[in-house]
Amino acid sequence: LDENNTITVVDILNETKEELDFRDRVTDMSLAHGALVVNTNSQCFVYQSTNWNTPHVEDLKEPPMLIVQCPHHFALVDAIGIQIINYEGRQLSTIKMSGLRYEHLNHQTLSICRDAVALVDPSQPKQIRVFDVFTGRAMGNPIMHKLDIIRISLNQHGSGSDRKIAILDKNKDLYLTQALQADKTEKLGAMVDAFMWNDSTDMLVALMDEKLVNFIYPTVVFVDKDLLPKTQQAKTCADAGKYAQIVAFYGSNCTIRKADGSDLAMVLTPYPQLLYQHFEKGQWEQAVRLCRYVKTPELWASLAAMAIHQRALDTVEIALAAIEEVDKVQFVLRSAELALFCKRPDEALNILLQNRRIYRAIKMNIRLHRWNDALELAKKHQTHVDTVLAYRQQHLQQMKHVETNDDFKHWAAEVPVDWETVKRKIALEKDQEIRAANGEVGGG
Repeated sequence: LDENNTITVVDILNETKEELDFRDRVTDMSLAHGALVVNTNSQCFVYQSTNWNTPHVEDLKEPPMLIVQCPHHFALVDAIGIQIINYEGRQLSTIKMSGLRYEHLNHQTLSICRDAVALVDPSQPKQIRVFDVFTGRAMGNPIMHKLDIIRISLNQHGSGSDRKIAILDKNKDLYLTQALQADKTEKLGAMVDAFMWNDSTDMLVALMDEKLVNFIYPTVVFVDKDLLPKTQQAKTCADAGKYAQIVAFYGSNCTIRKADGSDLAMVLTPYPQLLYQHFEKGQWEQAVRLCRYVKTPELWASLAAMAIHQRALDTVEIALAAIEEVDKVQFVLRSAELALFCKRPDEALNILLQNRRIYRAIKMNIRLHRWNDALELAKKHQTHVDTVLAYRQQHLQQMKHVETNDDFKHWAAEVPVDWETVKRKIALEKDQEIRAANGEVGGG
């Protein structure tokens, strides 16, 4: 941009140059995701990198103060509100919030993605608000953090329930939270100077303690936090120096801008990108083959976390065995407990039955007071009928009730109940689970 309000665009790859002239004074411009957005006091011009001759022009009521872009659309902030406009120049929505000081928003405190806009409330710097891109309405409850927030960023991958916000607070701690479930916030790392999401996957890079750390699958913190350190790849980055910023993270290429304005190009391994491609298509066999070829524990751990998240139990067992981690039996039980905790008891029972954990499935029915289901399951698999009857009798005694169920009356007359025998059978089941976990015998 020169003093005559002319913007010169140089295409380095094709060695071409374009000059864009403007009648009014250019107040702001932003170039990202193949689009150039230029603001004057009264108009907004949207150029596509494929066509510099005919921009989309939008008339503005107020002079804009900020442009924030994402691959799908961009946000214009003015004194009235936040306008969401797509790259064809069509306005999608306007976000307005009473009492919000729009002039205090900046690139650090406003983030936009395919379906959501997140901002840090300038009057309450511990609070994040999330809005729907297409309606402009608030989504969910405000997210409260413990400390003042310096920067937020929405992930660009996935949609809806997959939407996540990375939060950097004044202590330089990096957190990850679910955009629509404010109660889920987990810490990713400490002493973080800068961070950025990948443009096409859920990878996140961060400058931490003179290292560039790639979090291959940050969602692991909501799945199994023990796996988080195993899903990180780190590269020494002492050249970046203090006050460096990450300005781009496309594919496996990362660009860091140093304090003196010079750019530092870093190349990360391309294999996580390939892993994500298989993950998105549900190609678990190909993902396992890739990990076997690459032979890095970070990739195996990331695959394990992805498979746990999607309940792909066969892949989980292979991946966890490769990194000599958590035994498969305990995972099956934990995933069943998780499903039960999420109020999905039928899913929990299916997980147990698929993995031949008959006693655990019967016990889960007993815990849920599904007595008939517990007895049917015991009869079907011809095991633990006396266990069900013992717990039923104990329950009735505690409630001071008498048996009225004909099925239970019939089986109580047929099968003798001895608590010592029941306890021995349960202990044997648990012993078999532990031995199976250690690879001594098959699952029991």
